[in-house]
Amino acid sequence: MKTDKMKKAYILVSPGFEILEAAAPVDVLERCSIEVEKVAVCGEMDGKIFGKTDLLIPSSHNVFIKADSFLSDMADVERIASDGAMVILPGGFPGYRNLSSNPLVGKLLQEFEKRGRLIAAICGAPSALSTFHILEGSKLTCHSSVKDILTAEKGGIPGYVYTGRPAEKDGRLITGRGAGVCMEFAFACAEALVSQEVIAEVKKKMEMTLQQP
Repeated sequence: MKTDKMKKAYILVSPGFEILEAAAPVDVLERCSIEVEKVAVCGEMDGKIFGKTDLLIPSSHNVFIKADSFLSDMADVERIASDGAMVILPGGFPGYRNLSSNPLVGKLLQEFEKRGRLIAAICGAPSALSTFHILEGSKLTCHSSVKDILTAEKGGIPGYVYTGRPAEKDGRLITGRGAGVCMEFAFACAEALVSQEVIAEVKKKMEMTLQQP
């Protein structure tokens, strides 16, 4: 496969993440020859703390994924921000709340915004953008449960513009509505990093372009 220059994406997995929303972009990006590093973000689920010393992180349905690294201090923030072309935040409950309440996630998002890198979030995870004041006023889509939080005016600053599309791209921001449209979100992420030639080849190999009988 002919690919663009190698780029790297980071996906943040916190306890209670939605497995489809994490697995789909990892799968599609790696098919496009984009390296994806799974980063454990410390958080709580069912009264237990995960992601502090153990790389095994439970999804919202108790499917465990093994992360590749931790987000545990500012050195990790700097490493990821200096190396990554994209950071991805999957939704899921309580995963998206764990992301929104972690100050290191906020620092990382702020660094990505400052450096002009791509930021992607799906389902409830776009709420972290509002929490940390990231790319405010952008067009986005999200799960209906967090729509009002994102569109509300905050301290005199207009809220985000909700479109309701399965996947939305506005400049450096890519968002997805939820698990049911995780493949649309995954390909929106891929399209921001590789050529349409690569996308077409991947879709063909995944049998997404076959005519119905």
